[in-house]
Amino acid sequence: MNLITIKTALKNLLDRRNSSLISVAGLTIAFIAIFYIYSHVAFELGYDSHHENASRVFRISGEIVTGDNVAKHAVLGPFMGRGLKEHFPAVREFARLVPIQRSIILERENSKFSIEEAYYVDHSVFDLFTFEFIHGDRSSALVNPREIVLNLSLSSKMFGDENPLGKTIRDGDNLLTVTGVIKDSPGNSHHKLNVLFSHPNPDFYPENEPAVRVSEGYWMPSAYHFIMLEPGTGIESVTGNFESFYDRYMSPFGDAINATFNPVAIPLRDLHFSPHMSYDYPKGNMMYNYFMIIVALFILLIATINYTNLLVSQNISRSKSTGIMKVIGAKNSGLFLQAFINSLVYILFSLVLAGLLFRISLPYSASFTGFDIADYPARQLIVFSFVLLLVTAFFTSLIPFLGLAGRSGLELIRPWQDPVNKGILRFGKLSTILQYALTTILIISAIFISRQIYFLVDCDMGFDKENVVLVRLSDRSAEIQSIGSFREELLRNPSVQAVAYSTNVPGEVLGTFHFPIDQDGQRVTKIVKALGIDYDFIPLMGMELLGGRNFDESFSDGNFNSAIANEACVEFLGLSGDITGLQIENTTVVGVLKDVSFNSLHNPADPIVFYLTNEPAGYLNIKLGTPGIRETLDYIRATWVEVFGDAPFEYQFLDSRVAMMYAEEERTGKLVRGFTIVSILLSLMGLVNLSSLIMKRKTKEIGIRKVNGAKIWEVMAMLNLDFVKSVVIAFVLATPVAWYAMNKWLQNFAYRTELSWWIFALAGVIALGIALLTVSWQSWRAARRNPVEALRYE
Repeated sequence: MNLITIKTALKNLLDRRNSSLISVAGLTIAFIAIFYIYSHVAFELGYDSHHENASRVFRISGEIVTGDNVAKHAVLGPFMGRGLKEHFPAVREFARLVPIQRSIILERENSKFSIEEAYYVDHSVFDLFTFEFIHGDRSSALVNPREIVLNLSLSSKMFGDENPLGKTIRDGDNLLTVTGVIKDSPGNSHHKLNVLFSHPNPDFYPENEPAVRVSEGYWMPSAYHFIMLEPGTGIESVTGNFESFYDRYMSPFGDAINATFNPVAIPLRDLHFSPHMSYDYPKGNMMYNYFMIIVALFILLIATINYTNLLVSQNISRSKSTGIMKVIGAKNSGLFLQAFINSLVYILFSLVLAGLLFRISLPYSASFTGFDIADYPARQLIVFSFVLLLVTAFFTSLIPFLGLAGRSGLELIRPWQDPVNKGILRFGKLSTILQYALTTILIISAIFISRQIYFLVDCDMGFDKENVVLVRLSDRSAEIQSIGSFREELLRNPSVQAVAYSTNVPGEVLGTFHFPIDQDGQRVTKIVKALGIDYDFIPLMGMELLGGRNFDESFSDGNFNSAIANEACVEFLGLSGDITGLQIENTTVVGVLKDVSFNSLHNPADPIVFYLTNEPAGYLNIKLGTPGIRETLDYIRATWVEVFGDAPFEYQFLDSRVAMMYAEEERTGKLVRGFTIVSILLSLMGLVNLSSLIMKRKTKEIGIRKVNGAKIWEVMAMLNLDFVKSVVIAFVLATPVAWYAMNKWLQNFAYRTELSWWIFALAGVIALGIALLTVSWQSWRAARRNPVEALRYE
């Protein structure tokens, strides 16, 4: 029986070429989209899961509470990890990751290489995290000072295919010995552990240091701290008994600044989606994954409805043969098995075809999806495809089967009755309404997401980001003496309007500044972000001073004895009005800026103080004139080579830097727009099938109307009216759902666009227009048909 069933299914696939082509095409398109969504979500949810001990590893961060201020820091003092290991038996090992907040230039044989993300680490990092060593091994790597471990990509650039173990490279005045080469960190790693330096700092201060000074070593932000628990223990054994640790190690400094500390333990696997903290790297948003899963379900539902409608139509044409089978003794279970195997063959063929097309398209879709081909989980996709095959085949077989199971064989042998036809049409219309409701939701979502992204990128952040080039500086001593010369040479070019220095650029981790103030009769410390600038930065960026003055060489500004605050900082300090001249400890506030936001607009503007500095590492901000930007860039590059030689020249435009802060939203927007087009295409395929069935059923009615003088446009209007009603009903159902979904999504942003009514109207017009164009072609063909032929029908 099973072999015959399979042969019958294959025969149906080959014999019904037209219907099979529509079914396979629709399912294939849907499965390709679902494969992309699954890969995207699996990549996001797989952050840091490649580490073998991930379930036992936690990052310890903290909340510093001073009065009504809660500062959440991802980095803590250098003593925290070792103190936790010594105090809590549940902590087996700890490791510190100290981010190197400077541009790193590594040199080998007169060649220079720029490094983006690197850390000073303890040797124990190899116990907590899983590394695949290409050269060397974990036991001998980073044991001694001035050692370095490179990832394979950097090693290949510096040494080619040569084994670099034991060789030296230069970091400024320091010679570093290569003690290992590791495989590159996967893209879904929150901390990219690609370039690792031996930790240079001592573990503790000398014994004669004051208690407050030693205690400060647990507070001051400097390192990410990770701990690995003993097997069978929970993190509650640390966080639940933290009071004794605080009293022993942290209380002296806490009492000095009138602050308390609450530990925040984040599992390594949850780190990427944990709440954002100061000093942390950009994190993901779990809502986007939920949203993409919903989009995948929408597409799958639209495609399966199309296929189910096709099966229902085929069952009508095969109702007589099914009736004969039931008369001679066929059971419902056998009929369902036939339907299930038939669907299994169709869907399996579509899945295999989709898998091949998906794999072929991967190299060409990186710009669209934002992921490299290596990011796609091939093994997981195979398992997912198998589950998808069984589930889809079962449900697409069940609905057509239920339409036949309740009828006797004699009922099915009778000619196709109109009540059956009406039931099929009713199911088709309901499914069309559902399809267009889902598609309308996606259209509205795509428009809103695009509008919000444009709003964020164009939003006023308190500075002018147009035509500003950011040139990254390193901290090599040779460059310290040359920065002034480089700057002077740039200003000789009339297309360079201004040049200014800053320690950081928007989107980067900023330092902090502690403001001890009196609040409600108590001395509390307010922790705010800090950005180092020079005299020309504020004018170059077009920032607006609400009060006070800019840094001025005629005053004794510098060394943190003067600062400029933004509005958010004034509010955060609990102050109001013009605070110019306010002195806090040894720092005088000399100016107040209209709100300036250096972080993404997901969150309100951070409190920031600007201080005067001219450090060797940071950025030169170069304001360009509008004409001849490309030629000016060439001039800047040539001047760089003339002054700094072969030091890597790295630059980007400020507006591009701001747009990078919304890369995840932009990628999500692209995916949603692409999948919205897929859903529209699938809905159109379903609409074509349903309209063909309706035109066929109304052939005689059309002939009678034309004989009685009806014009072509009148016949088309009559045929299109039902579809217009369906699209309108779908729009009414989709609008509240889309409004709720977009309102929830917009809550992720402190600054957001409005839920404008015209976007909903536009989505409805688009859905209606697409439906009318599709149906009108079918109705026009039916309306132009010879009425004599129509009256002969049936």
